[in-house]
Amino acid sequence: MLQLIEIVVAAAILLLGVLTHSGPVALLGGGFLVGIAILNILAPEGGSIYRRSLTGYTLAGLFVLGGVVLYHFAG
Repeated sequence: MLQLIEIVVAAAILLLGVLTHSGPVALLGGGFLVGIAILNILAPEGGSIYRRSLTGYTLAGLFVLGGVVLYHFAG
């Protein structure tokens, strides 16, 4: 149930960014969704939730950071 709430909140942030034409906010919502997806993809291989969260949200942070840099130079 907690993951469903996380997905709804992340999707709401993404939708807010899209509707307000704010690239960084949309990237943040997308980054949260990427982090949750990676966390769930790594679940079958095992490992602690801490390690999976660290991996997932680190990659998501890199996604957001790279997207914001590209948004800055493209806009």
